Amino acid sequence: MQTNAQNTLVMLFQHVDIFFTMLDYHASLHKSVVGFSISSYEASLTSYVEHQVADPNDRRRVISALSICNLNKCGLLSFINDSKGLFSLQKGLLQTIQNLDSRRIRELGQPDLDVIYAQVRTLYDYFLSKQGGFSHEDPDFLENLAALTDTMQDIFSKIDHNVRALDGSSKRLSEIVDSHDFNQQVPSEQVQKALDEIIRIYRRNIKPTLTFLNEKAMANDASAMYLIRQIRESLEKTTCYKELNNIITIEMKLLSYAEVINLIRKKLIRYVDMSIAQRKLYDNIEIQFNEINQLVLELLDTRLTGKQLSPGHPIFIPSSIFSGLQNWSRTNLTAPLIELPADCSAGMALEYIRTKLNRADMLETAKRRPSANTHAKESYLRRRHVMRIKRAMTSFENSNPVPDLYLAIHRHLCRTLPDYSLKDIYDALPFISKQLFKKQTLERREIRYGAKILSYTVKRLEVNTHE
Repeated sequence: MQTNAQNTLVMLFQHVDIFFTMLDYHASLHKSVVGFSISSYEASLTSYVEHQVADPNDRRRVISALSICNLNKCGLLSFINDSKGLFSLQKGLLQTIQNLDSRRIRELGQPDLDVIYAQVRTLYDYFLSKQGGFSHEDPDFLENLAALTDTMQDIFSKIDHNVRALDGSSKRLSEIVDSHDFNQQVPSEQVQKALDEIIRIYRRNIKPTLTFLNEKAMANDASAMYLIRQIRESLEKTTCYKELNNIITIEMKLLSYAEVINLIRKKLIRYVDMSIAQRKLYDNIEIQFNEINQLVLELLDTRLTGKQLSPGHPIFIPSSIFSGLQNWSRTNLTAPLIELPADCSAGMALEYIRTKLNRADMLETAKRRPSANTHAKESYLRRRHVMRIKRAMTSFENSNPVPDLYLAIHRHLCRTLPDYSLKDIYDALPFISKQLFKKQTLERREIRYGAKILSYTVKRLEVNTHE
């Protein structure tokens, strides 16, 4: 079954996940999309319909409509090479599919930006050479003006495309890296690849794009935005108001993109710094291990036994600031990894230990069970106090409705309970007469008593009509 181009496009976008799979597979092998493997595409198409399309008739219809042969007859392929087993979608169609998910858009690198810069530089040399001597009767001027308008539209489209690609890549890579716990395990191969790609994108895509858009760069003529601004200022003396307005609009949008890319840069720079710091830490650990290993090997005799480095050996002097921490190693107090100070400062190490003392004391206290006698005594005193609250509540006014129950109990216990505290209000609640029932309100109030504050939602006491 063959379909026309319109129906084929509808079918293609209904099942666009097939092409997302192809893009993801191709991205793992190549950065730019030149052509897809025919065999890989046919395998993906068959697998997709088997798992995603239930009806057998629909399966046949999808496979027929999205076959290489039908796509080619509908004019949706830019080329097909049977001898190499490759095909490619039309550029516009491929970009549309990529734009459906920004994570699959290719970022602009320095060569791409250099091509755009060269176009702007050619136009800059022409308009600035005229020194404002423009004439609507000059065909050369009109042609260059039209070229400038088209170039600005093309630049805007490419930079917009680039911003969406960088944003999509940053989200995709951030999800991979953030899902990993660096305190508990060594980075997996997937996480390490994500970190490497973040560093590459930061250096090869984000920094060049910011330089491209920075009109205040140290070398002004290295910035395309500087050249565009100079061209725009030279045209302000003409009557080309429509073209000038378009250039100003695109210029402002491009400048706003610089802020967006800068935010992406700030999001990714922490991963770059983290990767650099982690690699530096691993390098230092490896250097220290090799030094200790070499010293141990020099001490070994022919029997390879009975030789150990002395704790007072000079190689251990830099780590002496952690003296005593080995006493904690048999507990869970050192479960979080200790990050060694960069400058090996004893003050930083002591501050780290000081901040952990409260937690250490808390855990040590939790391990000691109080004696049975102490627990019994506390329970006895607690019961006596509750009984005094119960006796005090016998004189509480239960016959009339109360607009604020907590406040009424507070005032009553202040008069009748010698060692009263705010928390006694909750112990007094069960002793309210069943002739009244508690009704919740939306009003919030506070009771201050001594140094304590009780914040609560007001409850009213009303006559219980169900009794």
